[in-house]
Amino acid sequence: MKAECYRPGTYHVVVNPDSFANLTDDSEDSQDELPPIKRTVRPSQSASHKRNTSKSRPRSSTESSDPNVVILAKFEDSMALNTSYWKSMRSSPLTVTSRSKSPEEYEDSHLTDANKPKHPIFIGSTGNLEDAKLLGHFRNVVWKHLVQVGLGHNHAHASDINMPGADIFEKEAANFLPLFHAMMAVSALSLSRQDPSKSIDSLQHYQQTLPFLQTSMRSHQDLSSDGVFLTHFLLLIYEIAAAEPGGSNLWSHHIQRLIRICYMRGAILQREPFPFVVWWICWIDLYALFTGAGTGDFVRNLLAHDMIPAALSQLYPIGEDGKSIIFPGEEHTLPVMLRLNRDTFILAIRLGILAADCRRDTVSQTFPDGSIGCTLLGRAAKEKRLFDIQQSFIQLWTTPRVSLFQQQVHQLPPRSKEVFQHCSTLFNSCMVYSYISMWPNQAAETSAISALDIDQRISAILSIANEITSMGRYDLRFIIFPTFIAGVAATSPTHKMIALDILSNFEANEGVGRNVATTRQLLQTVYQHQTNAYMRRGHAFDVDWLDIMAKQGLQLVNFGL
Repeated sequence: MKAECYRPGTYHVVVNPDSFANLTDDSEDSQDELPPIKRTVRPSQSASHKRNTSKSRPRSSTESSDPNVVILAKFEDSMALNTSYWKSMRSSPLTVTSRSKSPEEYEDSHLTDANKPKHPIFIGSTGNLEDAKLLGHFRNVVWKHLVQVGLGHNHAHASDINMPGADIFEKEAANFLPLFHAMMAVSALSLSRQDPSKSIDSLQHYQQTLPFLQTSMRSHQDLSSDGVFLTHFLLLIYEIAAAEPGGSNLWSHHIQRLIRICYMRGAILQREPFPFVVWWICWIDLYALFTGAGTGDFVRNLLAHDMIPAALSQLYPIGEDGKSIIFPGEEHTLPVMLRLNRDTFILAIRLGILAADCRRDTVSQTFPDGSIGCTLLGRAAKEKRLFDIQQSFIQLWTTPRVSLFQQQVHQLPPRSKEVFQHCSTLFNSCMVYSYISMWPNQAAETSAISALDIDQRISAILSIANEITSMGRYDLRFIIFPTFIAGVAATSPTHKMIALDILSNFEANEGVGRNVATTRQLLQTVYQHQTNAYMRRGHAFDVDWLDIMAKQGLQLVNFGL
């Protein structure tokens, strides 16, 4: 206050025991655990102290005769930590729920109150209820959009499901301030959809994250820490969710940092404690590869070095063995679904890499009749690669076991069903993508058999999407990209309107950023171009959604956030 109200100068701030009188303190820990603190007194402070003590009149502990000395009457901590809690957390290994517990018992034992702080991120009296609100929104909304699959153990509406997950961020943020600011930034950004003023709060927290993060990293051990890893992940989410048409974006910077961090964690740690977060990054990078917004460096590197996390570590929570906890009733289905999901994902990476190669090797060419078109260099070799990938997809999905699951999908346990819906729609959308989006004008070359296959896959995607929306499961945003690509490829006006309605329904519900709105707007624009093409030429095979997206300056990294 003194520095704000008076002309610039040098002021001394002195604290004494009375300054800390109102702070919560664990006396046992402070006496037994904390080493003595050596105090260094500056000469000016020592002199002022002598002057104060030489007076015969007793003076208040908060008064000073020197106008340039301020004795702090009350110390307000912006983030007080419960030291006894963290002492116990550091001294004992993470307690993991037994596999014998049911999903309901797991929830009851861990989540008696959905809004109760799971870790001691308490906001001081200066600031705040607002941060507490942001923290609650992070738990109740942001976390669900990060997970997207395997959230609930029943078919209740997502808002009724208590997830024991957001506390993995809270636990680290209690000791790592940059992560706290990253959490608040993402949460405020999410709330800015309803309250534009939250955009300022979001930006302020984001800007506070970066300098703290830079000063926190002094060694390889710092760079590989859980706090740094989770912070960069949330900064990646922030950049993707905050992306605006034509605007600059640092998401690729955070992807590059995360590649380095994952390498270092792999070399230092015996086992990655957050494999499901690595999976989330993989999915983000895959979709960026599909749109051309990214080069797929993260998934390329992990695939090349055999670092794709295990199939059985995709879902939170993770047990002591590093694998996702399997609840009773899921033993015969969920592991199979997770393996199928991983195998489908790896084939999707191969497809995305091939699509990137095709875009790179497509050159404009003027033909003898004066028309301008595109030529794909090395086309024969690329068509062979594409055929091999398509056949691998089909072989993976036509085994007797997978066919049986497809017939009995509604009898599967909830999490098994969600994972199956995820990988099923990914498979179908990859097949549709492989027919229409690998190179310009590819759709014009589609045979009648391929057109029928595309139509059947569109129907399968929209059927699952309709089921998800009818249940109000707007947290299952993995369905956004399949719905979008189904709308682009559909020739039926009915299918096109269904796809657009589904995206509009997701847009109307809480999200982290504007990606769903951007996806819906892009689909509408594609529809307009297709309609104009039909009116002029009688077909729309040459309408390229990737080209439209690029010309409009859209950097659509992710569809569901």
